[in-house]
Amino acid sequence: MIVHLTRLRFLSECPPLLSRAGMVCFGMVVMLWVGGTLAFAQGRFTEVSVVKDKVIAVTGVGQSEIDLAVGETVVSTNAYGLTALAITSTRLLGFSSQLRHWGEQTLEMDEHVNTSQVLREFCVVVTDQHLYGFQETLAHWTREALGVSERVQELRAHGHLALAVTTERLVGFSAFMSGFHAMALQGDERVQGIEHTGDAFLVKTSRRTLMFRSRISGWTEMS
Repeated sequence: MIVHLTRLRFLSECPPLLSRAGMVCFGMVVMLWVGGTLAFAQGRFTEVSVVKDKVIAVTGVGQSEIDLAVGETVVSTNAYGLTALAITSTRLLGFSSQLRHWGEQTLEMDEHVNTSQVLREFCVVVTDQHLYGFQETLAHWTREALGVSERVQELRAHGHLALAVTTERLVGFSAFMSGFHAMALQGDERVQGIEHTGDAFLVKTSRRTLMFRSRISGWTEMS
């Protein structure tokens, strides 16, 4: 009889014990998930600031700085997602959050920045002499020279792609492929419409339809 009573008492107390244990485990899981989510988010967003003679990028895992040269001044800064950009009087400074590294690109003596776009995994800068692209995964700059009379008329950037429409060419840049990818416009060919679809730019001109994809080198002419 005593044995049976002991079993009954254990069985009656077991569900509350199991319930409390389950609640504790669930609470621990929630805390770990929230903490992991916050850590992930903090590690994936970059802020950039200028302090005295340094440009500093801050992420959820620390900060990285790069020194300014004597007489060098910061013109503008911008950051989005994994990528940060600082434009100075003499250089372009790109920051990779994943590599925690600054990549630098020297500007020509009389070169002037016209516009720029910063996206999660890359940035593009347009000057009166070049197109510059920075890939966050490599912390690396690439440049494309403009012709003597060539001018950039429009710059678009979405997802993993950027597109510059110049007076002479269509120039694409991707976060996944090295270099710029150009397609010359023919004679009096003019751009009539640009559409960003999926992970590609679709450009309709007065003569043809062209596509530039983020993971395929070069331009494709659509039939």
